[in-house]
Amino acid sequence: MSGTSPVEKKSSGRTLAITLGIICILLAVCLVGAVANYTSTISGKDNTIASLNSQITTKDNTISSLNSQVSDLTNTVNLAKSTVWVNDETANQPASSYTYWTVSANYAGYVSVVVHTSTTTNTYVRVIYSSHGVNYDNQIGVGVGGTAVFPILPASSIEIRVGNSNWFNGATETVTITYYY
Repeated sequence: MSGTSPVEKKSSGRTLAITLGIICILLAVCLVGAVANYTSTISGKDNTIASLNSQITTKDNTISSLNSQVSDLTNTVNLAKSTVWVNDETANQPASSYTYWTVSANYAGYVSVVVHTSTTTNTYVRVIYSSHGVNYDNQIGVGVGGTAVFPILPASSIEIRVGNSNWFNGATETVTITYYY
């Protein structure tokens, strides 16, 4: 009778079990290695995504800041910005005299001088400055009240006068001066 004895069957079953056990252990080790490698790869990609999102945020902030600068410069070019240099100030002068304010302008634009009230019909506004080779000196009469507008070039010293040309009596005016640029 040919065949295998129970001892041989037991021995080959044990060998098979040990071999399968070793294969399972090797597969488990490979699986753990694959999971560790995958986890490391995912973690690296997450870090890359976080870094790219941070760069996008920084660029968005830069774009927003530049858009704000463009808007500000566009307003300057379109003379849409203003600064009040004198606000409802009262000026008193003797006869044939004037009150003056010295200001500076960083941009080309215009100045609006509003004489809200005056005690004489002989009130005038005069603007004097030198800038970029231009010597500017202009006077406009406004009577008992009115608005005089003058072009302005960038200048470090602009003299704005409000006065009266009365020969015998002084005058009092209420004035607002606004620079548009």
